[in-house]
Amino acid sequence: MQTIKLEIEDSKVDIVLNIIQNLKDNIITKYEIVSEIKENQDFINISEKSLEKIWDNQEDSIYDKFLKV
Repeated sequence: MQTIKLEIEDSKVDIVLNIIQNLKDNIITKYEIVSEIKENQDFINISEKSLEKIWDNQEDSIYDKFLKV
């Protein structure tokens, strides 16, 4: 099986989806629409725990009072 990644302008997504839906059966087994926003959010979610360990530790607690508003 092969995977093809397409980058399409927002205004043209409907056209490409229409083409995909009109292809013969069993040509495309699965397709997914992934927006850049979702990809960014996924990256943030993955990184958050690691970054929390770096930023939220005892070593830096002395500076926390300067960050509070």
